[in-house]
Amino acid sequence: MVTAVSNKLKLSVIMATCNRAETIPETFRHLADQELDPDSYELIVVNDGSADHTEAVIQEWIPRLPFRVRYLHHSNHGPGYSQNRGLEIAEAPIVLLMADDIFMSRQTLKMHVATHEAHPEQEVAVFGLVRQSPTLDGSVFLRTWDPFGFRALAGLRELPYYRFGACNVSAKREFVMRYGPFRDQRGRGGPLAHEDAELGYQLSRGGLRVLFCPEALGWHHHITTLEGACRKAYQQGLNFGDFRDRVGQPEIAVAYHVLDVSTLRDHLRVWFGPRRRYVSPPDRNPALLLGRYLLRTLVFNSLTVPLFWKPFLERAEHDPTIARFVRASFYRGLTAFHFRRGYREGRAWTEAPVTPAAQA
Repeated sequence: MVTAVSNKLKLSVIMATCNRAETIPETFRHLADQELDPDSYELIVVNDGSADHTEAVIQEWIPRLPFRVRYLHHSNHGPGYSQNRGLEIAEAPIVLLMADDIFMSRQTLKMHVATHEAHPEQEVAVFGLVRQSPTLDGSVFLRTWDPFGFRALAGLRELPYYRFGACNVSAKREFVMRYGPFRDQRGRGGPLAHEDAELGYQLSRGGLRVLFCPEALGWHHHITTLEGACRKAYQQGLNFGDFRDRVGQPEIAVAYHVLDVSTLRDHLRVWFGPRRRYVSPPDRNPALLLGRYLLRTLVFNSLTVPLFWKPFLERAEHDPTIARFVRASFYRGLTAFHFRRGYREGRAWTEAPVTPAAQA
């Protein structure tokens, strides 16, 4: 382990973690196997109150790693709070925010640094590509699911601010601390409170530009189930109304495909106003987007989900013939249904905090 701060330090990698004892060793192996000089980057691990043996695994691995490692731990406060503690002590001019279940390819750190060196402007951030790990082959769901929606980013060079995601994104530390950082508080519906996109909005007020760099590739290795993904989508839906209110920009409802009486005006403002540049080209077309909303409602609703989609996708896990027909869009439709359900229930909240009983 490197114990002194190197004057060659270019990058501080910040990784918040919680209950990832089984995954972290492989995450560390990939960070150690980088093309970037290990003297030029440090790792800050922030343990957010893990209840498993994550701390023991981290302490075991620290002496093995070729770069400087600093370790923080506190009781469970959520991802925003944990990322902020790492940002506070980061010493490199560039910070890379990564998830604890991302296995970085060998060139990823080098590509983040190189892109920043080519674009030294303070407002430039770099968002790397994330794909499902090929080792996640234990279920049809894990092999097929596209949780980050990166297929829609193919061919893009620059992304809107709400695509700022702390799974594989880098930025200048000074810029983040000046216009951010993350919101410390949890969401009322749980920790999945859109804190990354909200920080992106805060940074956009300082002129944030998010450059997409597919060569900075990370493999997402998170073992979960369709039921777990639906629970998370529901929780994100519960928190969506608060997130939308805090950002206060009409493109949020359009980008997240939330249409109801309260967001109709947002859609009109985006379609026929200057904010339309913040949404993808398909979402700028009223007829096309309304058609997609209608199709979504007909295909994924409170009748079809329990009677058809849930049994169909569950059976696909045991029937190879059915599995051949499964597409990522089926999982997107199902998780989006639970997101909208959470959003509708979240709108009914009073001022008092609640502890939702999330259901898949």
